[in-house]
Amino acid sequence: MLKFINNWWAKAITSGILTAVAVSHTNYILGWICFVPLFITLPGQQPKAAFKTGFLFGLAMSVIGFYWMIPGAERFTGNSVFYGIGVFLISALFFSLFFGLVNFCLGILFIRQDKKNTILLNSLVAACVYCIFEALLMFISAGFPWFDYHTGYALIANLYFIQPVAFFGVYIISFIVILVNYLVAGFIIQKQWIKLLMPAGVIIVYFFCGYFIFSVVSLDESSLKTKPVTVAILSENIPPEVKWDDTTGNMLAGRLLDMTRTAVAIKPDIALWSESAIPWTYKPNDDLVDSVIKITSPAHITHIMGINTEVANNIVYNSAYCILPDGKVTGRYDKQVLLSLIEKPLGGKLIPFFSSNGFSAQSGGYGEPLNTPYGKAGIMICNESAVPSAAYNPVKKGAQFIMNMSNDGWFSDTYIVGLHFYNARLRAVETRKDIVVNSNNGISGLIQASGQIVSAKQSTEAYVDNVIVHPNGWNTLVVEYPNLFIYCCLGLLAIILVFKFTVKSAISN
Repeated sequence: MLKFINNWWAKAITSGILTAVAVSHTNYILGWICFVPLFITLPGQQPKAAFKTGFLFGLAMSVIGFYWMIPGAERFTGNSVFYGIGVFLISALFFSLFFGLVNFCLGILFIRQDKKNTILLNSLVAACVYCIFEALLMFISAGFPWFDYHTGYALIANLYFIQPVAFFGVYIISFIVILVNYLVAGFIIQKQWIKLLMPAGVIIVYFFCGYFIFSVVSLDESSLKTKPVTVAILSENIPPEVKWDDTTGNMLAGRLLDMTRTAVAIKPDIALWSESAIPWTYKPNDDLVDSVIKITSPAHITHIMGINTEVANNIVYNSAYCILPDGKVTGRYDKQVLLSLIEKPLGGKLIPFFSSNGFSAQSGGYGEPLNTPYGKAGIMICNESAVPSAAYNPVKKGAQFIMNMSNDGWFSDTYIVGLHFYNARLRAVETRKDIVVNSNNGISGLIQASGQIVSAKQSTEAYVDNVIVHPNGWNTLVVEYPNLFIYCCLGLLAIILVFKFTVKSAISN
């Protein structure tokens, strides 16, 4: 048993499993130690060996992170399970190569001399390298949210650990997680048990910094002078397998109209619908839209409604419309970050179980915040909540609050639903804007600018929930300078490398 535990591949697999659980299920306790087995293995390995260790680590992560693809493809398409296995294998290979490359670079960059500060310097190297590669991965895979990986996701369930993202984005929490994990591994290797107090101290200091930031922001929130806005979340929770046709159309339309009547009783300022709640393209005098407006007009309700916009034959924008109480359309937002292979063809190909009714989407169109009678509303549709710039851009253009419309129906029984909601939480803290989430078959609710979750509900039944939004004109450092922390990591890494080669040169002389 001891021989098995000491094998490099056993450590890599163990660390991959722990990390997958910590990140996908936002387990912040496990997050502080999940990389320890991997980092115990890496020091002293040559770059090629480090690549193999990282590859196996990524493969173990993929088994847990992408398991849903295998039964999912069979369920969604009716095709053979081998279709899902193919998608799973391609995704796992990409992810494994990514971590292999990360660890290959660490094998090159680690300082190997047995100097007094080697553990600390190498922990900084590891933290910088992981953040830089996460930024590259986000840039490469913006249209593939299943590759949206950040080590810091392990901490996003904790209100205080996420507060620094308002300054440096998600990379600051990835940096801290890797730093602590490497320090723990390094001191275990050298059996310097008393020095384990150092990473424990880092966690404590980081926690209290977050607590202090949260306290200040909460105090500012209480002094906001803007008028609160009431928002009704109309969560229809229609299963994705149910299609609008002659058999189901009246029933589904009746569900939407019943929710509309419930909203009228609440008398909100705004009614927020989910992504593509009206599953066809918008046209003036649409019968269902007109029926909704007729019901809500006496209550003076403004609608933010998900409806596609026709661009050309079988090509649409995935849109959100702002419709005033009198039925006038004051603006439209078109999804800017499309899902590759799902909404946006790649090489002319779409994954069949996501390309509903043979339509494909097009990015572009209108990307501005929607002008409502109650302030500018930034819009994020579906996977855009996982892309920081999708929240930063509308805030730069004056958005005072954000609305996230999505449809998690295909993934309602997987960890993706929870991670999707917590992504919105990160965007709320980064931008310091209240975010209202309406996710069909997912988690819907309200996240305040402080990161406090006021409402979070997932149900298989249709319901209407009422939340209160506080618009604000705040701006944050990360919104203005989104890549600042990555530049800092590059600078710190350059300084450490200069030190490394200076020491190496001095030793050789």
